[in-house]
Amino acid sequence: MATSGRRIIQLGFAALIIVFMSYGFGKFGLVNWPSRYDPFALPDLKEKPYWLTYFKLKIIDNDLPACMLSMSGAGLNSTLSEPRGEGTPCEFANIFHLAHLETARLKPEDTRCNIAARLYMWERNVLQPAAMRHFGVKVAEIMHFGSYNCRTIRGSSSMSEHAHGNAFDISGFRLKNGQLISVLKDWESGPSAEFLHEARDGLCDVFNLTLSPDYNSDHKDHFHVDMGWVRGCH
Repeated sequence: MATSGRRIIQLGFAALIIVFMSYGFGKFGLVNWPSRYDPFALPDLKEKPYWLTYFKLKIIDNDLPACMLSMSGAGLNSTLSEPRGEGTPCEFANIFHLAHLETARLKPEDTRCNIAARLYMWERNVLQPAAMRHFGVKVAEIMHFGSYNCRTIRGSSSMSEHAHGNAFDISGFRLKNGQLISVLKDWESGPSAEFLHEARDGLCDVFNLTLSPDYNSDHKDHFHVDMGWVRGCH
């Protein structure tokens, strides 16, 4: 029995060595290593999320050219705006002008590129499939309260993630049949509530922090998402 255990461990180490060697050879073009399984390759935003997705998204968080390249691959090209508030507590850089995602439009808003990338993946893989399951039509418009706002966290002296465009507030959705779904009015019960809860849970999978009406009364009318240091899903 002990011999079998050692044998399994030896085989496991051998497999790891083969994987690492193959990855190294792939970097030199000696092996065709698929980018899907390269943890340091840029994320394909059109690809369904899998076990390496969150790690790959971290690559674009602080690398604007990499983020723009990933967004371009998803068909979302944008002209970057000049940084705002340099040298102040409300410095805002990596500004991406967002007017639509894959299918849904939204009131044009300046946000950080990595925020836009995560919204794109969420809309494609969570929001639209959920809308089709619950209502039989897709979401035409995502309604929101914006991204950049030079202010502190309500009731605190600390700067909000909104002060750096590192957050986004979603207030509701308009379906292609004209139906409106409001976080404020539809959170508690019915098919719209089930849809909203599913949308919120999907946001939790791609953002560091997601706050909904379940968190407190300040968020009774919107979902707050951000890529700050605090992690949580409420």
